[in-house]
Amino acid sequence: MNRSHRRLALLGMALSTACFGAHAYAAQTMQMDMHGTMNSTPAAADDGMYEFTLDEVIITGYRTASPLTLSTDPQRPRQPIPAADGAGYLKTIPGFSVVRKGGLGGDPMMRGMGGSRMVMDMNGGMMSGGCPNRMDPTSTYAFPETFSRIIVNKGPQSVRYGASVAGSVIFERETERFEKPGVRGNISVLGASNHRFDELTDITAGGKEGYARIIQTRNYSRDYADGDGRRIHSGYGRHSLTGIVGLTPDPDTLFEVSYDRSRGWAKYAHGMMDGSQFDRDSYAVKFERAHLSPVVEKLTLNFNNDTIDHIMDNYTFRPGGMMGTDVKRVQYGMRAVTDLRFSPQTTAAVGIDLRRDAHYFAEAHRRLKGSPNNDMDIKNFGIFLEYSRDLAARSRLRTGLRYDRTETDYHNARFRNGMGVLMRNLVPGSASDHAVSGFVRWENTAKKQPLTFYVGLGHAERPADYWEAYHTWAAYSNRRLGMNAAPAATRPRKERNTQLDLGWVYAGEKTNASLSLYYAHIHDFILRLPQIGMGMNARTPYGNVNARLYGFEAEITRTVSPLWTLGASLAYTRGDDRTNDAPLPQIAPLEANLTAKYSHKKAEANAVWRLVSKQNRYHKGYGSVTGTDYGPTGGFGILSLSLAYRPDENLTFSLGVDNLFNKTYAEFVNYSEAPIPALGISAGGHITEPGRTLWFKSNYKF
Repeated sequence: MNRSHRRLALLGMALSTACFGAHAYAAQTMQMDMHGTMNSTPAAADDGMYEFTLDEVIITGYRTASPLTLSTDPQRPRQPIPAADGAGYLKTIPGFSVVRKGGLGGDPMMRGMGGSRMVMDMNGGMMSGGCPNRMDPTSTYAFPETFSRIIVNKGPQSVRYGASVAGSVIFERETERFEKPGVRGNISVLGASNHRFDELTDITAGGKEGYARIIQTRNYSRDYADGDGRRIHSGYGRHSLTGIVGLTPDPDTLFEVSYDRSRGWAKYAHGMMDGSQFDRDSYAVKFERAHLSPVVEKLTLNFNNDTIDHIMDNYTFRPGGMMGTDVKRVQYGMRAVTDLRFSPQTTAAVGIDLRRDAHYFAEAHRRLKGSPNNDMDIKNFGIFLEYSRDLAARSRLRTGLRYDRTETDYHNARFRNGMGVLMRNLVPGSASDHAVSGFVRWENTAKKQPLTFYVGLGHAERPADYWEAYHTWAAYSNRRLGMNAAPAATRPRKERNTQLDLGWVYAGEKTNASLSLYYAHIHDFILRLPQIGMGMNARTPYGNVNARLYGFEAEITRTVSPLWTLGASLAYTRGDDRTNDAPLPQIAPLEANLTAKYSHKKAEANAVWRLVSKQNRYHKGYGSVTGTDYGPTGGFGILSLSLAYRPDENLTFSLGVDNLFNKTYAEFVNYSEAPIPALGISAGGHITEPGRTLWFKSNYKF
């Protein structure tokens, strides 16, 4: 990079930091009354020095490279506005929807299924949020740009990361090795409407023997405004810090220790409380050894410890409130995986994982802070085998089998209100579950063209997760209300999904396309039932029904000229509650995305037109751990535009506008569960999405 380009990079960073630095401080101090504007403009650069094309902006979120698996690089430039958390990023992938709660902490769903049906693995370990009402699903703690890749496995077609009823999402962080001593890094800042500010600093120093890496992020936003200018209770702030030390004594060995720390808060329009505290402390150890023998390609060991300390209340960001709860979740996990290669045509992987999960409650009212109360312990043991065999020149067989044993202990939990009055006194007990999952898939590539056909049959089982078990336990075992049912007697039965997947993947020189079809029969689907009782005695139990889901995802990207690339995607899911002869709740409607990209020399322009149909299929009062159906929603179309300019290969400026025409609209998979008159929130209404949003981002890599 020459001197003029260094100056341009520093100027861009300085302007962005000057405009939005105050908001970074607000994210740390939780001040809610900051004001600022974005007025920086990227400087011009000399176009005559070189020519190149920008890294591809995957504006629909991904490109399918293999059957039922897609991978995306969250560090590459893309639109709409870069996501503040993992759920925001996943929302751009066809087949995904997100239950909006506020500006942060949305709950992702894949093909109409979310919660524990979708396994989420972050940096080598499975982590769950602490809140019993899912204010903080795993994706809340994932800042996408700090990860190297996000891998999505669709359906029960993998057993490596757990029993995935809907599929799995893997957030991977990989530090590139050094061939000689040096320093490299990535610095980015983003400013947007509603005083949003994102900051990322990622610096690594090292040599052939090892490396040290520091990652720092700050995120802040005030309440966003919908298309009608109405403020939605949605502001948030977060500060995270990651430290990584890796030892690489030889090309085949890696020993890495990491620590993640994040502190944050978020306002939520969907419920009776906000998340005034989201504290996370995580430790991880990873060991990798490759080429242990002619058969053992790699041995990987992971150990993870996560502590989530979360406070939800109605007094920090709302007037007149007094109620609050402090919940803590302590999780330990270990995974050992051996990758094997028996021949050039035959590979396998065998692994074991262990997990312990302890959950605690305490009062956190305005004038009362209680002591922690351990309400539930969950232990899981899992073992798996995956096998792949090339049957012929163009055919492959892939299969896997997994066994899980889960033990749940329910403790003598007592919960009190802000006056110290006992409100719940739950019956203790225990439960034990066994689950078997597996899949088999055949793939065949055409002889004369890059077209792969696949067909797979998968089966996955899972017991009721913490959220489903807790709420049902609280509904039927409250001795204060005269209920003494043992947890094992009322706990929903384990869920069993048997699913057929088939499709095609085409990877041509100028055209990439894929079509994925699926049909799932779910026996004993765990369904959220309508609320029982009112006020502090309200309960939301879960029960079992038989269900089916079917649908498809299709996408195509075509390079029509050296300057133009066009794309389209379509996703649809239909769900039926066959026990009650009703629609399965929380199923997003048909969605299409039309994309266009124009690139010339150092500049690029992108357009995304998102089209969503109306949804009239709902089952009012029924739902899942992620949300509950309220009523129908209308269709909408949202246009987003962006420009990117790269003066050299290390520096990128991006400018965009989302919801260009400032439409007022709402997604189907969300609604406000409780009225908040002081904030203008009524019960039972869908939460409207952000109106027109302007954003600017500068990114510098060295």
